[in-house]
Amino acid sequence: MLSHIVRGFRFGSVLSLSLLASGWAVPVQAQVKLEHKFLEGRKTVTHTTMKIKQTLTLAGMAQETESERFAISTDQAGKRDADGKIRIEKKTDKLSVNLKIAGMEVTFDSDDPNKKAANPLLEPILNIMRTATKLKPVLVRDQSGKVVAVEGVDQAADGIPEEFRGEFDPERIKKTSNQEFETLPSDAVKPGATWTRDSDLPLGAGQSMAFTTDYKYIGEVQEGGKKLDKIEAKVTAVSLTIANNPMVKLTKCEVKPTETSETMLFDREAGEWHSSKSKVRIQGVLDLEINGMAFPGKLDLTIETESVRQP
Repeated sequence: MLSHIVRGFRFGSVLSLSLLASGWAVPVQAQVKLEHKFLEGRKTVTHTTMKIKQTLTLAGMAQETESERFAISTDQAGKRDADGKIRIEKKTDKLSVNLKIAGMEVTFDSDDPNKKAANPLLEPILNIMRTATKLKPVLVRDQSGKVVAVEGVDQAADGIPEEFRGEFDPERIKKTSNQEFETLPSDAVKPGATWTRDSDLPLGAGQSMAFTTDYKYIGEVQEGGKKLDKIEAKVTAVSLTIANNPMVKLTKCEVKPTETSETMLFDREAGEWHSSKSKVRIQGVLDLEINGMAFPGKLDLTIETESVRQP
């Protein structure tokens, strides 16, 4: 692979010098502005797959967790009000989850949501999924597109254990939505432009993972007869925090991304994401204190996601 890169570099250098010497100008793609468009009455259906594989080793004992999740979600926009705000209802049309944890396995399918877990200890997890499929939050976006309020989630977490209620918190939903909205560059870009964003991923039970991600605009590409804008990204830093959990304290966290890639396609004409595919592997030292006892540990976590907007 290195030889191909070297040959490409040499050819490009010679070609550029030759063109300049002969007085020709090399065509350059003009700058483009990538902006979300929230159109009245628009319906957007998205298919999303997420796979997670984790090995947490504490005091020499490895605990493995795997999950695979498939979801079909719909965003339905209403009309703008007198202040220019637009309300977009989000709902889950389909959710299927297969989870393996601590040697146990549990599955959930929204087509049969009331099916009980084979192990009663896992019923609280199923209750979270049942609640998630019923939830229909409404994101209130101002004229700039920023989420200024979240409606329709009051009492959504009734019956959910306290440590998991944060998943249904309007402020958390608003923050996560705005992080997604702000992924795009603030200014017009041309191929090669880069920017950096910080984001948080709530994990439940007071746990949160923070990411620093570098983005690069690649340029226009053709896919399925459409002209799309390609962006590539990689996670450059990650950290984990545990808050409001009296039983578990994080005493040392030295983790980093050891494998990271993401490709995103943005539909500039529609003002929507077309698709994205990402993978990040996080490894390192993770020492915990559980009920006052020290547990030196290591984390090996891989998260893969793929999301595609439907025609």
